[in-house]
Amino acid sequence: RDLHLSLRRQRQMCIRDSLKKMQIIYPYWRLQYKIKCRSTENELSNWLGYSEMKRNQPIAIIAREQISGFGQNSSSWFSPKGGIWLSAAYPIFSQKFSSEIFSLSLAIKLCQMLRKENIKVNLKWPNDIFFDSKKLIGFLPRVLTRGKEIIYVRIGLGMNVLNKTPSEGISLAKVLRTKNISEYYWTAKILKAFHDSIDCNDRKEYVIQEANKFLTKSVLPKGFSPNEWKIKDVDSNGNLRIYNQTKEKVLTRF
Repeated sequence: RDLHLSLRRQRQMCIRDSLKKMQIIYPYWRLQYKIKCRSTENELSNWLGYSEMKRNQPIAIIAREQISGFGQNSSSWFSPKGGIWLSAAYPIFSQKFSSEIFSLSLAIKLCQMLRKENIKVNLKWPNDIFFDSKKLIGFLPRVLTRGKEIIYVRIGLGMNVLNKTPSEGISLAKVLRTKNISEYYWTAKILKAFHDSIDCNDRKEYVIQEANKFLTKSVLPKGFSPNEWKIKDVDSNGNLRIYNQTKEKVLTRF
């Protein structure tokens, strides 16, 4: 138990040090590191239930391994050692925050983060980051409100780094063809991208423009055959427009 406690503290400090090395002013993150847990989403919900969300202080739980992680529509989330598995919440306390483009604002910041490292990724609408035709990152966004005021937004996120992946996924190690990768560095980069996604939320036109720049048109949402449907674009409300020979459909995120 003492060894696990020491390891958790060491890894929390490594992530904090990585955030500081970015040399940009960002809020002070409250972090928890788990060696193993059932789900970081459940852990985050429990944490939020026990402590009041402080203004200007985001929180995150990172796990080395999840045994019962889940994604969209409660699908199982393969989360072995070697990946980055985290859940984070960011305080908003605003009526002006645009929840309809929150998923896209995070997606574009993740794409920008990876492309700055010369990793050519694309957005699979609405919340997956693909390298070629395989998933590198998936995330589950949520918005929590009190009346008309958004109190905080939260995400559950998984990134394949050094771990084995299902056939539909790909790891960063395979993309870069090296195992010399720092999980702490990439965890800090993800938390920075989350912050940046909040920061650009009031620039709707910019978010939509960037989403269309990164949008993959070769991978349709589940339930739509590429033999029948084609992707047109992301519309001004963040919805996906698809079409065939006779009609057009608008798919909404929520």
